[in-house]
This record gives sequence, C-alpha cells and structure tokens, in this order.
Amino acid sequence: MRTIVSRSARHAVAMLLVIGIVAHPAMGQVRPDSTRKDSVRVVVPVPARDTVRRPPMPTRVDSVRAAADAKADSAARVRARERVDSIAKFIAGDTIKAPVMNFEIPRNTEFVDRLRWRGDSILGSGALNLADLLDRVPGITTYRSGWLAGIHAATLNGDPSRLRIFLDGVELDAIEPRNAGMLDLSDVQLWNLDEVVVERAPGEVRVWLRSKTVRSTTPATRVDIFTGDLNTNAFRGFLSRRWRNGAMFQFGGQQIATQSGRVSAFGGTEGSTRLRSDGQTQSFYTRLGWARGNVSVDAFATGVSRERDAHTPRTDFLALPAFKGQRREAYVRVGYGDTSRGFWSQALVNALRTKQQGADSTIISEKDTVVIEGDTIRGQTQHLLAVGYRASWWTASLTNRLRPRAGRLEQAPVLRGQVQWWKVDAGGWIERNGRDSTDRTDLFARIRPLPWLAVLAGRSSRSPDSATGRPASATLRAEAAINVKRLWLGGGVLRDEATVYSSLPLIGATANVLPSTAATGLTVNANGRLYKDLYVDVQAISWDGAQFNRPKTQIRTEFALVSEWRRMFPKGQFGFNTRLILDRRSGVPFYYGPAADPVKWTTEPASVVTALVEIRIQRGTLFYQYRNLTGGQFEQIRGITMPPAVQMYGVRWEFSN
Repeated sequence: MRTIVSRSARHAVAMLLVIGIVAHPAMGQVRPDSTRKDSVRVVVPVPARDTVRRPPMPTRVDSVRAAADAKADSAARVRARERVDSIAKFIAGDTIKAPVMNFEIPRNTEFVDRLRWRGDSILGSGALNLADLLDRVPGITTYRSGWLAGIHAATLNGDPSRLRIFLDGVELDAIEPRNAGMLDLSDVQLWNLDEVVVERAPGEVRVWLRSKTVRSTTPATRVDIFTGDLNTNAFRGFLSRRWRNGAMFQFGGQQIATQSGRVSAFGGTEGSTRLRSDGQTQSFYTRLGWARGNVSVDAFATGVSRERDAHTPRTDFLALPAFKGQRREAYVRVGYGDTSRGFWSQALVNALRTKQQGADSTIISEKDTVVIEGDTIRGQTQHLLAVGYRASWWTASLTNRLRPRAGRLEQAPVLRGQVQWWKVDAGGWIERNGRDSTDRTDLFARIRPLPWLAVLAGRSSRSPDSATGRPASATLRAEAAINVKRLWLGGGVLRDEATVYSSLPLIGATANVLPSTAATGLTVNANGRLYKDLYVDVQAISWDGAQFNRPKTQIRTEFALVSEWRRMFPKGQFGFNTRLILDRRSGVPFYYGPAADPVKWTTEPASVVTALVEIRIQRGTLFYQYRNLTGGQFEQIRGITMPPAVQMYGVRWEFSN
C-alpha cells in the first residue's frame, strides 16, 4: 500500500514538472501591453501612529545658521541689483543729450576744411598760441619778440584792425592804452578750447573760439607737463564733471615760465638776467552751468597774468619795455536751443578788466605821449543778443553787440546768412557800426560745377564813419582749384584798394596812421593727401610790392604724417603724428620815428623750420617739438633777435574716473 502511495506521489510530481516546462514558453509569448494594469495588487501596510519619524526640533545653532544663510543670500541679491543699477546709471549718464549753449560757428568757406581744429587737433597741430595757427592764413603776418612769454601779434594785409577774435561769441577787445587797439595774442589761450575756426573773408579774418564744454557725467581730468630749452618749465591741468540733473563744473589752470637767469619757474624775478623778452604766464578758467532740454544757463570766467622783461635791441631800434599786467574776462549767458540745428537764441553779459602794474611811457595818439602810472585799470562791458535758425541747407542769424562807452550805448548789429543748394554755396556778413565805427559787408560764393573743380569769389567793403577821417575801401578775392587724386591744387588773386591803417605800438612802433596804395597779390595753394597717411599743405602769397607791416612774399609749407595704424591697433589705442613746417617771408618794412621825420626799417628775410613728433598710447600723448631746426638767427620785429633754437618736450594725459 505504501509503495503504491509513493509511486503515485512520484507520478504527480513528474506531471507538475512537465506542465511547468510546457507552460513557461507559452507565458513568454504574451505581449506586455496586453496585460491589465491592475492585474497585480500590492498591499502596503500602514505603520502605527507612534512609529512615524518626526524631524528633530531646531536648536539655537540651527536658527543662527539659517539666519546667516538668509542674510548672505539677501546681500548677494543687493550686490547684483546695485551692479545692474550702476551700469544703468553709467549708460544714462554718458548719453546726456542737453549740451550747454554754444555760439554759432560759421560753415567752411574754403576749398577744404583746413582752418578748423577740434579737441586734440588744436595742440596736435604744433601750435603753442594763436599766432601759430594764424600763420596758416595767406595775408596774415605774425610778429614775435621772443619765446612763449614774448609779444605775439598779427596783422592782415598790414592792418591790425582786420583781425578780430571772438570767444564764445564775445569779441575780445583791446582796451589797454599801450596797445592802441591791437590785441596781444599771448592773452588768448588754446589749451582750454574745444574748437578753433578761422573764417577768412576777403578783407577780414574772424577767429571763432569755443571754450570746453563737458557733456558726460563721468568725471574727467587732464594733466600736461612739458619742459625744454631757455629754462622752459610748464604744467597745466583741468577737471570737469557733469551731473545727471544737468549741472556742470569745469576748472583748469596753467603755469609757464621761460627764464634765462637762475630763478625759479614758480617764483619772482629777483636776480634774473633775462634780456630776451623772457617771463612767466599764469592763466586759469572756470565754467559753471546747467542745461536740460532746450534751456541752458552758464557762467564762464578766465584770467591771464603776465610778466615780461624788457628787451634790448641790437641797434637802431626802440627798446621794448617791461610789462606786468593782468586780463580778466567773464560772462553769464542764458540760451535756448542748439546752434547746430533748428531755432536758437541767447542773451549774454560780458565784463572785461585789464590792469597794468608799473610805470610805462606809452604813445596813445598821433602826438601825445602819456606816462601811465602803476595799477592802471581799464574796464568794459559787452552785451550780446542773438537769434538764429540752422537747417540742413541754409542758416541765418541776427546778433546785436552793445558796448556802453562814454555814457552812451554803442550798438553793432550783425546779419549773417548762408545757403547750400545744388553745387553752390553762398553767404554774407553785414555789420553796422563795428567796434571801430566801421560798417562792413562781406559777400562770397563757392561753386563746384564738376567733382574735380571748384571756384571761389568774394568781396569785402569797409566804410568808416566820417568822423574817423579814414577812407572807404574794398578787397576782392578770386580763386580756383582742381582735385588730382585727393590733392587740391589751386591759386588766385587778391586785390586790396588804397587805404590807411594804424602802426603797431604793441611791438614798439610809434603810433601813427600809415597810408597804403592799391596792391595785388597772387596766391598758390596745395592741400590734401600725397600718399596714404602723408598730407601736405602749401600756402603762398606774393604781392606786387612790400608795404608797412606786410612782406612782399610769404610761403608756408607743412608735411604731416598722421596715422592710427588701424591694422595693428583696430580699436584706435595708438596714434602717430609727425610734422615738418617751413615758414619763409621776405623783409617786412616797419615805420618808426616822429611823423615829421619818419624812419623806415626793414627786417631781414627769415626762414624758420619746425619739427613735431607726437606718439599717443591710449589717453596719453608724448610730444617733442623743435623750433628753428636749422639754428639760424632771424627776427620778426626789427632789431629783436629770436632764439636760435628751442626744444620742448612733455606729455598730455587724460583720465576718466
């Protein structure tokens, strides 16, 4: 029986194994997605309430740590927000659209824009004062008695009254008795200017100076230091700032001393042995203002203090007396609009004060000699009202200058207009009762019938008041130029009618009225690019005869290599500027002595070569200048020998904070 049961059990187990082997392949052939999702159910036991794990209670250490983490995270967010705000403020501050009012600058009236300098190009031209820039104008003759501290003067066609200088629209009047109406260009500063424009009318040259104006809220400073021969030591510096509310502040100063004696450049002159018009000059300027939208208000002040030693001539010449004095000038202006576009208007009040220290014998009229005692002070005010409109192809303005003199108010209205249409550029200047009681009218037209041809013609007339005793006169100018491979070559003629003008007491001459006959001058000019970054500028004029204060022939040639080497420095962080300048003039006749027995002296012909090298790296510029490269003796005023050779070198460095 047991055997049968065990055998039955074995058969049952074998049967189950066979069924399992047969069923396993069949289950492997079932598709997974054919099974039902809820075919498998799992029972998850729920733990009892008292078996659930709870987070531990926070301790004091954990609370302090959490607070520190939250504070650090908050500080990081604050720093990120401040960084974004500072960048936004910088971008907003660097794009201020409300400039402080400037006076109207005339459009170019030359074949090329060669008589306009902006920003760094003013000092980059090699000019140390305004006389150096005026040497580029045909017909202007400059006079120097020495190096930086000497007398600097200029005339146009021999007449000092035909050269007029304007600073921010204010005409710079020469009110010093010793100058007889002629401005000493040593009082005109270049280092604090944004732009210089020389407007060359046929019978008059007007120089327009625009003082520095800051528009960025990023503070900017600049420092210039240079030294050289003749114990030349100088430095200058200025700073500027503009705020987001439109307020503006600027300030700058300059100190220059040229002394041949062993004395300090910053001290007095005791023990000095200076005999070549050496001296020292201090100048400053400051500007405050505010502008928003089309409205602006600004105040400007500048001052120059000069001290110059007497200059002993070689022979047969009146000695130049020593000078110590000051010139202070300031104005307040309210303006609306922008003179570069659209409608604009402005009102300005200017005050001028000059002071001469020390006794001096000065001739202030034809026969009267007056001894001017120390602390002589002269003052004058000038009021200006102007309105104008500038469109894309035309511009017009009306300006009235008012000068209170001798208990009456003198008015000098000026009407200016200019149009540019098709190939014609024409304009005019009409002034009534100028500073010397003279009516002036200038008309000009420039035509470019072909891309390579330009013709320019103009006429200037001067009609003095009958009380002055001076005759009316006119000047004609006609020139033509052709363009040859980016180089303009031209020439023309100047015709100056007979007139009278004053002598030059500023440079030691006897005050007198000099007659001149009608004269014709021929001009030759070349300006443009010779090859790649090499430029040339040649200006020559030859008159049919020499006259007082005017040489027969003048030639100025300048070669300039100006490059930023963009292939190596694509961002413009490098610049190279080198110039070679040759000035040559024939003898200049001077008039000296009493009217009953005048004496005529003529200077020797003079040739002066000047070399300049400038290297700019980022915002710093190293410069080196060599005046009178050949070292020969020359004179620009009869009997006053200029320094044989002068070297000067230094650095100009700008910073933005």
